[in-house]
Amino acid sequence: MSKVINVRVNLGPRMIMVGEEVLGTSDNISIQVAEATEEELEKLKSAYEIRLVKMVGESGAGEKNE
Repeated sequence: MSKVINVRVNLGPRMIMVGEEVLGTSDNISIQVAEATEEELEKLKSAYEIRLVKMVGESGAGEKNE
């Protein structure tokens, strides 16, 4: 399967949640996908729920590395 590189995926309106708590809504969410197959992109676009998981060792906004 061939891969698509650096493509922007528009996911449309979404609820913004942390765990089970709804924090707000968004009119449109777009993400930049570094690498995926066409099939994976279609799954992403049609997914009911998408989880964002911080990778171990990565620092997020507002966090300090010690």
